[in-house]
Amino acid sequence: MLKIVDVMKIGEMLSVIVEGDCKELKNGSKLVDNMGNVYTVESVGMARYDDPHDISKTTTLLVTPCTLEKGSELTSA
Repeated sequence: MLKIVDVMKIGEMLSVIVEGDCKELKNGSKLVDNMGNVYTVESVGMARYDDPHDISKTTTLLVTPCTLEKGSELTSA
């Protein structure tokens, strides 16, 4: 399960910081919220980490559509 830490709208997409096991996320992945809405990962942001294992804790995603809110939870579809 991924928890939404923060969101920011960018055009028709949404930049989302997620917390949780992010190792399997890649462009084109599908995520689902607790209401059954499906979101497509358009891009996975690669932030700089001193410890490479930290990417499995949080990362930034660009998703569509733009209907997620801070505090929401996502799972893989």
